[in-house]
Amino acid sequence: MPKKEDIFFTMLKQVAAQLLDASVEYASIMREYPESITRIPRMKVHETTTDELVADIHKQLYTSFITPIEREDISDLALRMDDVVDLMEVVCMRLDLFGIEQMRPEAVEMAELTHRALIELCEVVNRLPRYKKDDTIMSHAIAISRIEDGADRVYQNALRRLFSEEDGGKEIVTWLRIFDRMENCLNACDKAAGVVRSVVMKSA
Repeated sequence: MPKKEDIFFTMLKQVAAQLLDASVEYASIMREYPESITRIPRMKVHETTTDELVADIHKQLYTSFITPIEREDISDLALRMDDVVDLMEVVCMRLDLFGIEQMRPEAVEMAELTHRALIELCEVVNRLPRYKKDDTIMSHAIAISRIEDGADRVYQNALRRLFSEEDGGKEIVTWLRIFDRMENCLNACDKAAGVVRSVVMKSA
């Protein structure tokens, strides 16, 4: 009979799956904007659900004497993942709040890179119960860093094009704020992966 999976691994997998679902919505909203503006409130649902899952993890940590990895690592990974969905929601909300009329292609690309990063993060978290034996977990965690590096180049190109095409004023300030949050979102993906990279290195 196979050994039952530790509850913390199961709960972290639930958070990762929720992030992946949110990233599908996020990328779709950016890709199909402005027609997708009515779907922006769905991101709040993803954010709230993730908050609840992360709160459940911390309640479980409070009552558990033994954890499969260090409790600080469990808490840190959960909070880092929560940051990702928070930032996806912030980006989408700002499209509406700032009255964005037309999507910029770099924003679509960055959202799709976020989705790719979260596919990899799901792979990482799903392999976490076997982190001492699964040689692929580190390669998936490193892949997120490479995606984030690629997103940095998209971000830099986006700013160059923004400043070369716009005369100044509201349009530049608005898109700077949106692009900054999109970059922070990808950074948050890599920080979550970094927690797992640290766990694996400590066990080596």
